[in-house]
Amino acid sequence: MKKLFALCMVTLILLSAVSCTSDSKKTSDPSTANPTAAPDSSAQFPNGNEPYVIEYYMLANSASYEADNIMNEINKIILPKIGATVNITMITWDDWFAKVNGDIRAGEKVDIVFTADWYQYMDSIASGYFLPLNDLMDTYGAPAKALLGETFINGCQVGGILYGVPTNKELAVNGGFIYNKTLLDKYGLKVDTNWKSLRDWEPLLKVIMENEPDVVPVLSDGYWDHMNIVTNLPCELAFDGNTNAAVIEWRYDYPWYMEELRVIRDFANKGYIPDGAVSSKDLDWVVNHVAQGNFFLLTDALKPGKGKSTEYMALLVDPDIKYDEFETYPLMVNTRHSGGSMLAIPVTSQNPAVVMQFINEMHTNPDITNLLAWGVENRQYTVVSENPKRVKPMENDSWIPAVLVWTLGNQFNVYLSDIEPEDKYPLMAATKVGVPEHIANGFRFDVSGFQDEITAINNIHDEYRIPIRLGLIDPDEGVAAMRAEIEAAGFSRLKAAVVADFEKWLTGSR
Repeated sequence: MKKLFALCMVTLILLSAVSCTSDSKKTSDPSTANPTAAPDSSAQFPNGNEPYVIEYYMLANSASYEADNIMNEINKIILPKIGATVNITMITWDDWFAKVNGDIRAGEKVDIVFTADWYQYMDSIASGYFLPLNDLMDTYGAPAKALLGETFINGCQVGGILYGVPTNKELAVNGGFIYNKTLLDKYGLKVDTNWKSLRDWEPLLKVIMENEPDVVPVLSDGYWDHMNIVTNLPCELAFDGNTNAAVIEWRYDYPWYMEELRVIRDFANKGYIPDGAVSSKDLDWVVNHVAQGNFFLLTDALKPGKGKSTEYMALLVDPDIKYDEFETYPLMVNTRHSGGSMLAIPVTSQNPAVVMQFINEMHTNPDITNLLAWGVENRQYTVVSENPKRVKPMENDSWIPAVLVWTLGNQFNVYLSDIEPEDKYPLMAATKVGVPEHIANGFRFDVSGFQDEITAINNIHDEYRIPIRLGLIDPDEGVAAMRAEIEAAGFSRLKAAVVADFEKWLTGSR
């Protein structure tokens, strides 16, 4: 539930996309105080007599009318330090690629953009959109690099080249279910820690559907995060996270995955998954049910200390409703989540050195991080306590719900919200130590030479994905039809190339 994940986490400032890394043993302490400062421009303008204006294209849930106020406060800090100001353009999910890729192709000045392994990182590199950052970070972002640690940096490199500065957050991710504990307790229902499938929940769903006509039994937009599919590969190619085997298959060729799709089809026929879920792009439909508390079960990536259910509870209109979470697979480090949130500098930047200095400020300066995450005190939020500092969003603010906090530098510097656990950051840091790695962690496929095939295959997947994953059509029939179409589009050639590249990486190029 990617967009639900984004909006819910933003609203609560609990968001945790994972930082880029492939070896938890080398990661530095994320809460370490600011190391040696980066080069300071000391108000010497890098753009002649005028300060350089950093054009920051910010991925956001919406555009906020408060952006100018936030920028003014940030610029008071950075202008005397790096001789530059920042101009933030907030771009929504639906408009992101058309705006960002279009402007870069047109040669427009763009200085900072979001990227991720699950958000066209490799495609953007293959298209030549991003600058190499190794030397820039060594020279102008050394303090941020020290905080991130060698593992984070190495984990985001492609062929030894860094194209994105990772967000400093938790590393490993587990998955499972979020459920309505208030409804569970109301009917005296119980959960079993051995459950793995949606099928296991059916007796509970039946009770809910029979007694709560206004409650959605299973809430989904088609992303079933309780299933341990590991992928940052193109065109639904994936590893089986349950076995950690060095085998790449089309996700629909895993028998256990297909069996779960048959359960989903059965649940749709029984009414557990309502017709309203068909419109996967109608994010409001999903978020409204979360906010109203009128759903029973959904799946998502989870977080330490039941952080995900806490995030969802922050959206609730009725604070007496309680959510809880249920793990179906444990923490594991893999590339998709390692490279889950990065900032890149496009090739159309006119001063990459000063841009890297600003990214360094996002990692090392808590004032910058919290202006981006929370806004201005007594305008966007109020302070409710100190040591640790806790803040509470003000009513009717447009900034906090708009921003995606997990894209903004060092998350260990972000103030706690008034409902977050005090041990949030120690729990996040613990995901970087002693957590098992997937065998393919760090592997990325170079999509150069396959972009036409990938585009064609993705278009076919887009046609079938939601109908199959929400149970609108028979999964066996849908997958058979989809298979025939992707084969005609060159899928076998692409898969063979991915497998060959992975096997080469596995035997010596890691």
